[in-house]
Amino acid sequence: MKRQLTLIVLCLFLLAGCQKEELLPTEIKVKAESVTGSRARFTVAPANSHAYYSYVLVSSNEENYDKPTTSICYDEIKRMEESMQYFENGSFTDIFCYQGNRQLTMKTLASDKDFKFIVFQINPQTHKLIGEPIVCEFHTQPVQQRDLHFQVYFEGDELHITPSDDNLTYFWDYDESEMIYDVHRSASNYLYTLAGMYQEYGFMEYYYYQGPCTWRLSLEDNISDGTEYTLVIAGCEEGEFTTVPTIVKFRYHPDHIDVLEVIEGNE
Repeated sequence: MKRQLTLIVLCLFLLAGCQKEELLPTEIKVKAESVTGSRARFTVAPANSHAYYSYVLVSSNEENYDKPTTSICYDEIKRMEESMQYFENGSFTDIFCYQGNRQLTMKTLASDKDFKFIVFQINPQTHKLIGEPIVCEFHTQPVQQRDLHFQVYFEGDELHITPSDDNLTYFWDYDESEMIYDVHRSASNYLYTLAGMYQEYGFMEYYYYQGPCTWRLSLEDNISDGTEYTLVIAGCEEGEFTTVPTIVKFRYHPDHIDVLEVIEGNE
C-alpha cells in the first residue's frame, strides 16, 4: 500500500511539472521553407516541446492586416472558441493547437499578395497569449492567368475534354462527389490538393494534358453504376492553376452518363 501511495505521489509531481512547463514562455523559431504563387511552407520549432502554440494567416486584403499583432491573435482565439460548438470530440488544444516541431503548409493562397504568418504561444487553460507572437511576412509569387476554357461532353461511357487552346497545359481528375465534399469541402480544393501533392513528390509533369482528351470511364476499377461523381479541370503550369476551374457533376451508368451540373469557376 505504501509503495502504491509513493507511485501516486510521484505521478502527481510529474503531472504538475508538465503542466508548469506548458505555461512557461518559450522561444519559437519560425522559418519560411518555400513560397510559391499559391503555397507557403513553414517550419515551426519551439524550444520547449511541452508548450502549446497555434497560428493565424492574414492577407493584405483583410481589414485586420494592419492591426496590432496581439489583437489579430486574440481575434483568432475568439474564432477558435466560437468554433468549438461544431466539434463533437476533442479538446480545444487537440483541435487548434500544436506541440513540438511542425512543418505547416499554407494552401490556396492568392498570388502576388502580401501575407503575415503569425505563430503564438497559448495558455491551454485560459487561452491567453504567453509571450510575444512571432510574425513572418512573405509575398506570394505572381501566377500568369491564361485564356483557356474547356468543353466537356460524354458519349456512351467516354469522357471527352476539349480545351480552347491546344498549346496550353491543364490538369483534371474526378472522384465521388460525396468524398470530395466531405473531405475537401469543395471541388477546387480537391484538385488543388492533388496538384500540390503531385508537385511536391515530382509527379506533376506526368499528369499534364495538352489538346483534346478522351477517357473511357468503364475501364476504371473504382467506378460504380448510379454513383454521382465530380470532375474538375483547370489550366495548370508548374503546379499552379492558371484558370478558374471547370466543374462537371455527373451520374455514371455503364451505357450512358447523366450530366447533373456544369460550373465555370469556383463554387
